[in-house]
Amino acid sequence: MVYTAEDGRAKLFFRVFIVGFVALAIVVGKNQAETIKCILVEQGIIDDKRKIKRYEDKVEIPVKAIPDIAAEFEVVEQKNYLQRKPFIPFEEIKKLLKDIPERDLKHLPRKWEKFGDVLVVKMPGISEKERVARAYAQVLDCKTVLEDVRGISGITRTPHFTFIYGDNAETVHIENGIKYRFDVSRIMFSSGNVDERIRMASVAQRHEVVVDMFAGIGYFTLPLAVHGGAKVFACEINPVAYTYLSHNCMLNQVTDRVVPLLGDCRKVAPQGVASRIVMGYFDSLSFLSHALGVLKNEGVIHLHQKCREEDFPERILKKAARTAREQGKKVELLFNKKIKSYAPRIIHGVLDIMIS
Repeated sequence: MVYTAEDGRAKLFFRVFIVGFVALAIVVGKNQAETIKCILVEQGIIDDKRKIKRYEDKVEIPVKAIPDIAAEFEVVEQKNYLQRKPFIPFEEIKKLLKDIPERDLKHLPRKWEKFGDVLVVKMPGISEKERVARAYAQVLDCKTVLEDVRGISGITRTPHFTFIYGDNAETVHIENGIKYRFDVSRIMFSSGNVDERIRMASVAQRHEVVVDMFAGIGYFTLPLAVHGGAKVFACEINPVAYTYLSHNCMLNQVTDRVVPLLGDCRKVAPQGVASRIVMGYFDSLSFLSHALGVLKNEGVIHLHQKCREEDFPERILKKAARTAREQGKKVELLFNKKIKSYAPRIIHGVLDIMIS
């Protein structure tokens, strides 16, 4: 029995009438498997009691429900599957640290972010940080552990991390078949945006001209160029991120499709060339008037915004429409999605808007 979840209604049908009666799995391409697996774990949908099956170019991942992810997949019924003994990293870490002070044991972090072979954790209340970090590195197979002390700040999105274990935070993080090289101690990489990065791989037409106004190390630029075949002008104000952006274009063999531009996007973005613009900054509304000049007559803008939950998407759309009217343009909402939460009732959302 094979199902293809083509839209939200199909997924809803499968959730209601099928999940709970049969053992389901989704089949995805090999190059997307690890990224999708991470999303499923985060959503609590992966069924870790059944083993993942790997074929030549496909991976079959057991699930508890049909996921709502921006990726192509096929839904299959598993009749003959192998049970697996779940590997629970936190339990393994606790075993290694069973004789540390009770206070430290109580405050062991249950959440972390892993980029390539570099780990980022928060360790408030822990006294033996180096020993704890060594245990996390051993269980999670990492060369370096960083402590997140003050998060990310500033227009250059600079992380405030300190070294606890190891001394080299440069790594290659592979996601959706794309290689991102960067220094985790100097450059942010938002794991919460993974679904949006996957979505960007399929939104553009081959050879379409796209301007990424806040490219970073290529978070959205690379999916657009690698999988979408788009021509991307990638603007980045942070010199360190720009260096990695240029390197990542070579690493992923898209130097013929990506033009990295160092500087403020309001000054370096080419005017009147794009049919699509990506604005992956948390306050994109402040830059929208400049983005309108980058469009070639009309096109789609993927506008990211941090805002109050009750303002999304209606009030954000109204603000965008007001800015567009000042330049004789109209706005139509094509798509909107809440990407992640920052704080109670504060979210990061994205609106796809057609400018005409």
